[in-house]
Amino acid sequence: MAIETESIGSGKDQRYSFFFYGTLCVPAVLTRVLGRKCDDLTFQDALLPNYTRHCVKNESYPAIIGRDNTNILASRGDVLTSEEVNVRGTLVKGLTYTDVNALDLYEGIEYTRDKLPVQALSPPSDISSLAKAIADPTSRVSLDNLEAEKTVNQLRTSTGTGTETQESPVQAKEKYLHAMKDDKVSENGKETSKDIEGGVDVGLTEAWTYVWCESLDKLDAKIWSFENYMRAKESTWKNLPEEYFTDVERQRAIGNEPGAAGEGYSSGVSMDDLDADGEESKIVGKTVRGFPEFGRGMREHWGFAEDYVNLNHGSYGSPPKIVIEKMHRLSTQIESNPDYFMRRAWLPLLNKVREEVSSMIGARQEEVVIVPNTTHGVNTVLNNFEWAEGDIIVVYTSTYGAVGQMVKCICDKNPQIRMEIVDDVFPCTHQEIVNKSEEILSKYNQTAKPNYTGLSKPTGVQAHERIRCVVVDAIASNPGVIYPWEEIVRLCKKYGAMSIVDAAHAIGQVEVDVKKADCDFWVSNCHKWLHSHRGGAVLYVPIRNQYLMRSSFPTSAGYESTRYPTQGMDRPWTFVEQFQWTGTVDWAPFFSITDAIDFRRSIGGEQRIMKYCHTLAVQGGKRLRKVWGTQVMDTPNGELTAAMVNVRLPHIQDPENMQDQFKQLRYFEDRCFEENTFVAAYRHGGKWWARFSAQVWNDLSDFDYAAKVIEQICREIKDGKYREKEVEKEIIEEEKRELPTQDS
Repeated sequence: MAIETESIGSGKDQRYSFFFYGTLCVPAVLTRVLGRKCDDLTFQDALLPNYTRHCVKNESYPAIIGRDNTNILASRGDVLTSEEVNVRGTLVKGLTYTDVNALDLYEGIEYTRDKLPVQALSPPSDISSLAKAIADPTSRVSLDNLEAEKTVNQLRTSTGTGTETQESPVQAKEKYLHAMKDDKVSENGKETSKDIEGGVDVGLTEAWTYVWCESLDKLDAKIWSFENYMRAKESTWKNLPEEYFTDVERQRAIGNEPGAAGEGYSSGVSMDDLDADGEESKIVGKTVRGFPEFGRGMREHWGFAEDYVNLNHGSYGSPPKIVIEKMHRLSTQIESNPDYFMRRAWLPLLNKVREEVSSMIGARQEEVVIVPNTTHGVNTVLNNFEWAEGDIIVVYTSTYGAVGQMVKCICDKNPQIRMEIVDDVFPCTHQEIVNKSEEILSKYNQTAKPNYTGLSKPTGVQAHERIRCVVVDAIASNPGVIYPWEEIVRLCKKYGAMSIVDAAHAIGQVEVDVKKADCDFWVSNCHKWLHSHRGGAVLYVPIRNQYLMRSSFPTSAGYESTRYPTQGMDRPWTFVEQFQWTGTVDWAPFFSITDAIDFRRSIGGEQRIMKYCHTLAVQGGKRLRKVWGTQVMDTPNGELTAAMVNVRLPHIQDPENMQDQFKQLRYFEDRCFEENTFVAAYRHGGKWWARFSAQVWNDLSDFDYAAKVIEQICREIKDGKYREKEVEKEIIEEEKRELPTQDS
C-alpha cells in the first residue's frame, strides 16, 4: 500500500530514492535515460513487499501491481505464497527533480508513481565500484527474507563450502551482506573492496516506484519472477530498441522538463515564482502515439458552438457527441418496446455501469449504486442516520451550498442535533486544514477505542455531545481546490466519527481508491469529469456500513420491512436492491456512463487525460497570473490544483453589500456570455476569484483569450458599468444557490 508522503518538488537540493524492477535495474540503461554519469547515485539490491511483477501482454516489459489486484488477476484459486508477493529489484538513492522528470517520461502514462516501503538487501555502492549483483542483475542469488531455507542452500552453493551445517535466516542474510560488501566491480572490471562509511545501510526504507495503473486485462496473470525476468531480458540489456529512449532524449534535446506526475498533485505553482509564464513544454500528454492530439482539435468530438471557449466544464460537464448519439440510440431502442426494456433489459445495463465505476474507484461492485447526482447521494446518506441527542455534524466554510443547506435542514428537523463549521480560507496548506479538523474533532470527541464491530463509534469528551459525522469535499466546488480528504478520513477514524466524502468533482479528475482511503461514504458525479450525460453519480457504501442505509431516496420497491414483511415472500433486505428501481426514470443518461468510459479509453485513458488536464490547468494559471499581476490560489508545493485552477481577478473593487456583490457577479456572467466564453467567478476570503476548468479540448490559447476578455470585463466592473444594469430580485435569489456554506 502506498505511503502518504510529500509530493516530488523542484528544490535544487532535494534528492529522491527510487525502486526499479525492470530495465532500469541495469545501471547502463538508467544512465542513458537520465542523460548523465550518475556518479552521485548509490545502488542496492532490494525487495518490494506485497507487490507482484507481470508481463504486459504483447510487450516485453513488466508491470507491478499490489496484492489485492494480484488476487483479482490470478486465474487459480489457491492462496498466494509470501515468496510470490515480493518484487526483487534495485534501490537507487540520490536522484534529482530533473531525473524524476526524465523517469516519468520514460515510463509513460501506463504507470503511476507511488511511494512505497522497500526492503534494502545489500549495502549501497556507487557507479564506480558497483557490486557484481548490481552491475549484472542476472548474477544475484535468490534472496527472500521470507524464504530463508532457499537462501541458505543457494549461499552454500555459491560459496562452494559443501557444508551441511544449518544456518539461520539471520546468518544467511549476514553472509549475503558480507559477500555483497566484498564483491565490488569497478567500471574497468577490476575487483575492488570499498568500505561503506557509516556502516551497512540495509533495512526498510521508502522509495518511489512505478505501479501499473491501466486495466488488469492488459497483464498476463502469471507472476513474472525476478529470475525468469532476468533470464528473458539478459540478451537484450545492451540492445534495447531505440524507441525506448526517443521521448526522453527528444525532451532533453530541446531543454524541456515535463511536469512531474506523482502521488496526489504537485502543480509547481510556486508563490515566489511571480514571473513564471505558462509553458507549452510543461504540458504532459498532449501527444501520445496511437491516440488523437489533445487541444482545440478535440472540439470535433463535442457539440460546442463554433467559437465558444469552454473553460467551465466543472459546473455541469460536457458529454462527447458519440456519448450523446449512443444515448439517443438507446432512447430510440427503449421506445420501440418500453415494456420489454423496463421489465427485462434495464438491469443488466445498470449492473454493467456499476461494474465499470466500481473498478475505477477501487470498490467491490456490491458496494456501489447509481444515483442522480452527488447532492442526492449525500442527502440519502444523512437522512438515513438515526440521530441521537447531542450529535454534531461538521462541515467546512467552502462546503457546497446545497449540501450546507441540507445539513441545516436536517438539524432543523432534528432539534436535538446541531452543526459546526470549520473555517478554511484558501490558499492554505493541507496540513492547516488537517490541523483545524483535528482541533474540532478533539474538542468534542475522545480518541476512539477499538470495538469488536470495527465500526466508528464516537465517545464525547462531554457525555452530552459528540461529533457524529464529518462532511468533507474531495475537491471543493468554489474554490475549486483539492482537499486532504484521505487525511480527514483517518482523523474521523481516530475520533470515532463517520466520514462522508462529497466527491462531486473527483471521478475523472483525480485518481481515487476508496478502499485505500477507507472512507465511510463517498459519492461522485459522473456527468462532470467522466463525460457521461447529465445526470448520474456513483454512491459508494462499504459493506460494513450498508446496514445504516435502510432506504433509498425515494424509498423503492426493493425496501423490505422487518416489522411489516411482504406477505408470501421470503425476500431479505439488500443494499443494492434499494437503489435499483426508485420509480420510472429515463435510464439513458445513467447508462451513458459506460459509453463515456469507453470514449475516454479510446482517446488515451484515465492517466493521460488527468495528466494533460492537470498540467494544462497549472500552466494556464501561471499565464493568467502573469498577465493580470495577481495570484494563483495554491501553496508553494502546488497541492491544491488538480484540473481546476483558481486565479484572483484583477481590478474589481469590493462590493458594498450582498446585493452589490450579486450585481457584480451577474454583470460578469452576462459579459462572459456576450464574449462567447464562461468561467466561474466567486468571492472567497474577501477577494474575487475565477475558477478555470482545463479539459482535453482546451489549450493555452484558450487561457490567452480568457485573460484578455475577462480583464476587460473586470475593468468595466471597476468603472461601475454593472450599476447601469438593473437586476431583478428573483435573479438575485437565483444567484444565492451558488454560494458556499459560508463565505469566508
